[in-house]
Amino acid sequence: MTDMVRWSIRWGNPMTAPPSGERVKAAVLVPRGTKCPPELLAQKIPGDGWALCWELISQKPIRRWSQEAKARVRQQNLRRRMEKKFPLFAEDFIAAEIASRPDYFAGAYPK
Repeated sequence: MTDMVRWSIRWGNPMTAPPSGERVKAAVLVPRGTKCPPELLAQKIPGDGWALCWELISQKPIRRWSQEAKARVRQQNLRRRMEKKFPLFAEDFIAAEIASRPDYFAGAYPK
């Protein structure tokens, strides 16, 4: 699947209304990596209040961590924090923290 982008000419000042009433003057959908189409560049005049814009249309799905990976990182972070703050008593504090929130340190997602 190819990511798509939208090149457009939009009204540049959000505090004022564009002369035509439309916020988007022109837009073209192209594959990602394609330079701005010449038909849009021909419509853009410097200093006229319109801005040349680029926006990503397609997005990759969000990758979630597995429960095991989340648990491992949470426990490593806890250990690092406790050993830095309380080097002599770190093991006691780590055990107490894990006992007080077992679901969190097992990698459960928040409710």
